[in-house]
Amino acid sequence: MLFRGFKWSKKNVKHPSINELVAVFTEYRAGLITCKQALAQLKMPESTFFRKLNKFSSQGAEGLEHGNRGRSPVNKLDKDLREKIDNLLQTKYAGFQPALARKYLKNCEQIEVSEEFIRQRLLKLYPREKKAESKGHPLRRRRSRFGELIQIDGSRHRWFGEDEPFCVVHAFIDDATGTITAACLRPTEVGEAYRELIMGHVLKYGIPAAFYSDRHSIFKPTSSGLLTSEDQDGTQYQRICNMLGIEYIYAKTPEAKGRIERLNQTLQGRWPKEFKLRGIKDINTANLHIEEFVNEYNEEFAIKPFYQEDSHVPLLATEEELKRICATWHERHLSKNLSCSFKNQIIQALGVENRHALIGKKVSIVEYPDGKIEMLWGLRVIPIKIIPKVGCPKFEEYTETAKTIDARVDEIMAKENQRRQLWLNKRAAKVREVLNMRELVIEAAEEIIKEDSEKDKH
Repeated sequence: MLFRGFKWSKKNVKHPSINELVAVFTEYRAGLITCKQALAQLKMPESTFFRKLNKFSSQGAEGLEHGNRGRSPVNKLDKDLREKIDNLLQTKYAGFQPALARKYLKNCEQIEVSEEFIRQRLLKLYPREKKAESKGHPLRRRRSRFGELIQIDGSRHRWFGEDEPFCVVHAFIDDATGTITAACLRPTEVGEAYRELIMGHVLKYGIPAAFYSDRHSIFKPTSSGLLTSEDQDGTQYQRICNMLGIEYIYAKTPEAKGRIERLNQTLQGRWPKEFKLRGIKDINTANLHIEEFVNEYNEEFAIKPFYQEDSHVPLLATEEELKRICATWHERHLSKNLSCSFKNQIIQALGVENRHALIGKKVSIVEYPDGKIEMLWGLRVIPIKIIPKVGCPKFEEYTETAKTIDARVDEIMAKENQRRQLWLNKRAAKVREVLNMRELVIEAAEEIIKEDSEKDKH
């Protein structure tokens, strides 16, 4: 807007001081400067100029002071309450991020303050140096519908405290809404956990369009020269996706699946503190309550998709058939007597009408998490008889990856330390036995000497 040739804008406004206002108003009333010159000096609109001039004329310089000067803000917290919040942030909620601290102050302490207030208190309690800004990775646009793309990954962290061993949270997150659809904890990142989560996701929401993962050997077979007999037709994960009609996409870099990577960072900053606050100290207890934590996260962070249409496809199979699909499948070939070897056992096919049709055929041995075993020829379940092999026990072979080798070595070292401790305990018991025998011999010798000395006296 134009005021007598002066263009006033709210941008870069610098409010004049009271002394400047008094000087300009005095000169204007004395006729030393014009209104246009006064507006240019004070950089304010004409209406504001005359409003302040009227206050100056009636009340003097005191009328130019702001009405709230010297008053406490209406929303200022009581000193005792502020000290209580500071104490909680340093003790019970030490290390909590502002959003998480605000949540627990409201729910557990009945103290409702803003997230920005907590952030300012934390900066005052724990001053930190300003970090150099890093170049961010360009964000990919979210998918438009729930169920179009599910990002999956495992996060290795000390979830139960810095003194506790590492374990892994396996999680599924929808790309369109940021909703955690499934999650669980395991000591290491394993395929069984992902198969369990796939079954849980499909039973709750239906069959998604695609999964998005990294190139871990759980999801993608290793190079052709290193394929095992179990991986000739792909991984268990690929088989399940193919049977359910789910496309699987692999990310080349962690930044490509940024949604799940940011989720991992958020959970690492929140769940360990919440586990400690609620007395959760082990994987089994955490898995019992994980749905509660997932629901709390979704209520706080999940958003609505661009389109309300759900991209999940309803599951047409029964829950029993889905469990069979998500179990572990092993390929075997039947011998002339319709049997095959599996984990130090002989599995014999029974009740087959045309025996010759099955000789040499490829069958699938389905192994369930509870130990149950089935034999499938195609999709047909064949009755079986399990015969344990007689002889030396066959030790289970471990195939480790870069993500599980640390946990395996820790397990081996724990067994080694236990073995050494048993040996040390045996040696200590032997030493105590020798020392006790020595004390008995000394006592017997002292008795003999005492008896001899009494005889000499007599």
